[in-house]
Amino acid sequence: MKLTLNLASRSYVNQRAMKHTYLGLLLLLLALLTWQLTGILQQQQEITQIQGQLQNLQQQLQENSVAGLSPEQLKSQQQQYQDAQALLQRDAFRWTALFDRLEHLLPSGASIRSLNPDYQKSTLVLVGVVKELTDLQTLLDRLHADSFTQVFLQNQSQILVSDGAGGKKSALSYSIKLEGVF
Repeated sequence: MKLTLNLASRSYVNQRAMKHTYLGLLLLLLALLTWQLTGILQQQQEITQIQGQLQNLQQQLQENSVAGLSPEQLKSQQQQYQDAQALLQRDAFRWTALFDRLEHLLPSGASIRSLNPDYQKSTLVLVGVVKELTDLQTLLDRLHADSFTQVFLQNQSQILVSDGAGGKKSALSYSIKLEGVF
């Protein structure tokens, strides 16, 4: 079998039908583009109208809220808001997470006797006992390495504690103030 290509032969593609098809597709795409652009322009107009209405409502709200309240009522509402905000802040703090952190930071010879939080200053005072001075130094080093803003040793003193067998043993009492807890 001999395959040859005759370059002088007629092409079998209908050029007129192809041009009409391309023209129809172009017109269809132009129609879709026009439809999309009109939709975008309408949405932009709606957005500007809604923003204008929102500004009007905010102005009316400010005028009504300021004009409708006396200074005493306004101060009372601000105080109630601050009280509610403080309660929500206290409720949002997770003590179990703090206890877990402190448990990992305490060396084996240290214990905590009390925690005194101050929510306004975002501080916590730890009062406890350590067996030796090295345990207190280790505790302070670990607290400084943690994410607290500041760690202050407020006081330390020598005390006698029960050793569990009826005797007394010498230990150190400490008070540490942690800032940036809450």
